[in-house]
Amino acid sequence: MNKKPRSPRARTSSSRGVTLIELMIVVVIITVLTSLAVTGYRKMIYQARNAEAYHFLGAIRASQNLYYQSTGQYAGANAWAEWPQGNFPSANRVNWGDPDDPTWQALGVRPEGPVWFKYQIRASDNPAEAPGDSFRPPPVGPWYQAQARGDFDADGITSLFEVTSAKAEVYVEDLNE
Repeated sequence: MNKKPRSPRARTSSSRGVTLIELMIVVVIITVLTSLAVTGYRKMIYQARNAEAYHFLGAIRASQNLYYQSTGQYAGANAWAEWPQGNFPSANRVNWGDPDDPTWQALGVRPEGPVWFKYQIRASDNPAEAPGDSFRPPPVGPWYQAQARGDFDADGITSLFEVTSAKAEVYVEDLNE
């Protein structure tokens, strides 16, 4: 009974390795999952940043309403009172500082810390000066308009968040996402 020795080829066929195709499939799956995770993370970051605009515009609205109840007019002039000064914040937050503009001083609103957005306010007692794109129908008395603008990805397209004396909800255009 002479046993014939197995060939080296026969021994390796019982132990199976990973083929190149299987490895490529794993790499593709990991790539897809990673891109989905990065996209989801970026969306969550932008939503958190956008929450600042909603919150601070709500504070501006409340302050404008208090100012109106005290004085019979809204704080501001028909020209924009912008703060913080300079370009729109994008990749980094900007310190609020101490606004020297009388509109911001009259309202007395301050964010809790550095901001991602540039904020603007304007107001008038003359309903004819109200911007038609923000007031439909036009106001019949004093009005105000407050905006937050930001550009997180520095692509030149700014997101706009706006509140006015005519509507309670925040209008949003070109949402950062």
